[in-house]
Amino acid sequence: MNEIQNSSSSSFKSVDDKANKNNTNISLEMTTVAIDKNVEENDDFGQVVQYEENKELKSLSTAELKENKAIVLSILIPFSIIGALIRIGLNTLHSYPGSPVFSLIYPQFVGCVIMGFCLARKGFIMESYLPLYIGLTTGLCGNLFYRFLIVAILAALADIGITLGMSITGLKIGEHIADIIIRNRKTHSVLHIVEEPFKLNELIIPDFISIGIGVVSIVLVVTLSSTVQVNRSVLFAVVFAPIGALTRWYLSKYNAMKKSFPWGTFAANMSGSVIIGILFLLSNGIASSNISCEIIKGLIDGFCGCLTTISTFATEINITLPRKHAYRYAFISILMGQIAMILTIGIYHWIVGLTTTCPA
Repeated sequence: MNEIQNSSSSSFKSVDDKANKNNTNISLEMTTVAIDKNVEENDDFGQVVQYEENKELKSLSTAELKENKAIVLSILIPFSIIGALIRIGLNTLHSYPGSPVFSLIYPQFVGCVIMGFCLARKGFIMESYLPLYIGLTTGLCGNLFYRFLIVAILAALADIGITLGMSITGLKIGEHIADIIIRNRKTHSVLHIVEEPFKLNELIIPDFISIGIGVVSIVLVVTLSSTVQVNRSVLFAVVFAPIGALTRWYLSKYNAMKKSFPWGTFAANMSGSVIIGILFLLSNGIASSNISCEIIKGLIDGFCGCLTTISTFATEINITLPRKHAYRYAFISILMGQIAMILTIGIYHWIVGLTTTCPA
């Protein structure tokens, strides 16, 4: 009798265990569904690809990095000038008849390599000296983004495909170079940037160096552009380059408005495209004097070249944004860029026609 009772108890216990196990499985499945639903709901905020990572970030401490606008402004000046000179130099070297690809692909590629390097060691560079990271990514890596793709649709698609492909490749190569040169170290804190007012007594030696180089750079290029009579378009470009870089850095603050769509980068590229279109129109039918042509070319190469960016754009669609939002953002940006070119150049070209008045 006891054996029967024990057997019955074991059977009921086994059934209860199975039921509890099934309930546990159901609970786990419901939890999994809830997590997946939570990820889907947070998709508009760009958290899909960072969900697992964010769970680890919660356990990390927060380290504050102070951002001084005066220091950032100072360091953006020399880096934007260097970036403009690299872009103009590489563009000039490859501007010859029969070149296999358009010449701007080379400065775009170089900018993306540098950007990939900086992103791969972002924490290391920012902890070492925050303005240096801003100078490298915002000042140096700014490359001319939109070209005048209004002649043939297939040619435009080919150029866009080559640009994006080479840009993403450049990001990966920069990451690989960083892995070879600087050993990656696991961070134990989350970096948080806070703005601080300018206080002379709190500046460190690198800050004084940044201010000194920035002041010397702007004085030098302004003096040369007003006195030297050769290659004045290049000199005008390096004068206007810091203004473009500073404008893009200011607009980047608006990227936080909606994490699934970087409005700051979008505004920089769209406004740069419109300005390029207007300047191109002026140089092909309106401008006539040498000085006006040199200023126009300086604005395109300097101001617009540093205002627009392919390196940041490639980073956003390849790394920062979730896949769905990345495709949407890329499609809207490219489409609106082409519409801007058509409205500023295409309609006038098709109705009136363009007459080249400024040398290329």
